[in-house]
Amino acid sequence: MVLLALLEASLTEEARAWPQVLVPVPLHASRARGRGFDQAEWLAKRLALRLRVPLRHGTRLRDTPSQRGLDRQQRRTNLRRGFRVEGPLPSRVVLLDDVMTTGATLEALALACLAAGAEEVEAWAIARTPLGET
Repeated sequence: MVLLALLEASLTEEARAWPQVLVPVPLHASRARGRGFDQAEWLAKRLALRLRVPLRHGTRLRDTPSQRGLDRQQRRTNLRRGFRVEGPLPSRVVLLDDVMTTGATLEALALACLAAGAEEVEAWAIARTPLGET
């Protein structure tokens, strides 16, 4: 709950009013079973309630290898066409993840949202890996 409270405290009134839908970065089903917990989903459910916006879900199409240790280009290649989001989506979508490293995962999910009808996509993350530390 601390991370959710910190994220919420960092949002301006304008940011709170912007999203029409919230989409958490999905785990592949096999990885979710292995972990037993989906942190982005947990955070998104609670934030969506607090912001009074609907929650929509994407699907990770492949169980891609871990992104750990990959550089930005390798991460982008690893996730190319890796997500699907059922449309139509409203025009303004916020993606939510716990940690952003290079942004490759959020970029791939944003492309899926745009393909599903979104016109603008913002990415919100609880934490950001320092630049140069991928």
